Amino acid sequence: MPGNVIKLRFILNEQPVLLQAHPGARLLDVLRCDFGLKATREGCARGECGACLVLMNGVAVNSCLIPAFTLSDAEIVTIEGIHSLKSFADIRKKLPDCDVYRCGFCSSGMQVALAALLLSDPEPGKEAILQALTGNLCSCGSYRRIVNSVVERSSRKRRYGRRRVERS
Repeated sequence: MPGNVIKLRFILNEQPVLLQAHPGARLLDVLRCDFGLKATREGCARGECGACLVLMNGVAVNSCLIPAFTLSDAEIVTIEGIHSLKSFADIRKKLPDCDVYRCGFCSSGMQVALAALLLSDPEPGKEAILQALTGNLCSCGSYRRIVNSVVERSSRKRRYGRRRVERS
C-alpha cells in the first residue's frame, strides 16, 4: 500500500511542521529520513540502548518505539534542538563536554536523558543522574566521567550561589 499516508502536524525543535508519512513509520525514521536529523541514532531498534532518545512533550522517549501516527500535536526536541535552541541554553551549560565521551555513540542519547532530568530538576544529585541514565548503554564505559561532569556542574552552581548569598 504505497499510497497509504497520513498527515501529521507537530512541533519539531520549536518549529511547526506538516508531514506526510507512512502510518507504520517510526519517529526515528521521520527524524532521520524526512528531516535529516542524523544525530539521533539507531542502536538496538528495541528501546533498550538509548541512542535514539528525544524529548516528546518534555519526556525522554526512545524514538525507535514511537509510531508516526502518535505525533499529531506532539512537541519533539532532538539533540540538535537541545544544542541550538535558546530555551535550552541553561541546560546546555550543565551537559557534559564532548571530551567526556570516548567513542561518542551514546552521547546524543545521554545528553537527551540528562536534558530531560535537568528540565525537572535543575540541580540533580548523583543518584538522580544515575537513575536518568539507566536506559542508556555506553559500550566504552564513560558513565563515571559523564556522571561526575554533571555532578560537578550542578555542585558548582550551588557553591557559587551560596557564596553570593553569604557576601550579601
